[in-house]
Amino acid sequence: MIKKFIQIFLIIITLTLFIPVKIEAAKKFVPKAKTTISRSSSSGTIPAVVRYRPDKLGILFSFSTFNGIESVNYSFTYSTNGIPQGAGGTIRSSNDPASSRELLFGTCSTSVCTYHYNLSGARLVLTARLTNGNTVTKAYRIKTYR
Repeated sequence: MIKKFIQIFLIIITLTLFIPVKIEAAKKFVPKAKTTISRSSSSGTIPAVVRYRPDKLGILFSFSTFNGIESVNYSFTYSTNGIPQGAGGTIRSSNDPASSRELLFGTCSTSVCTYHYNLSGARLVLTARLTNGNTVTKAYRIKTYR
């Protein structure tokens, strides 16, 4: 009886060690850091909505509200084959902050886009200047799929 138990136990251990199990899950955007630099005691947040494009070749971001915000500077950076890449800009209430912005893992010229491969270190940093004079920064680490 004990010999049969040991044989079954060894078979189970052998099977669990040599049969690979692949588990995959989509990773959500998680803010890496949230730093507030303020001149007064009150602070605000950045109401940003950040998500992948459906094909995961870029990200989309917009703002659920722009109340209390003068402007938001954004910096999108990543490396491809060890070469730094990126884009940046400023969004103000006058240039439709509710509309979605698209940032690609690649470059486009005259409607032809070339996407980068071997991506690493993707990051989006939003820095908001609030109407009360405070500055709020929110950083996102972005998982890359290519």
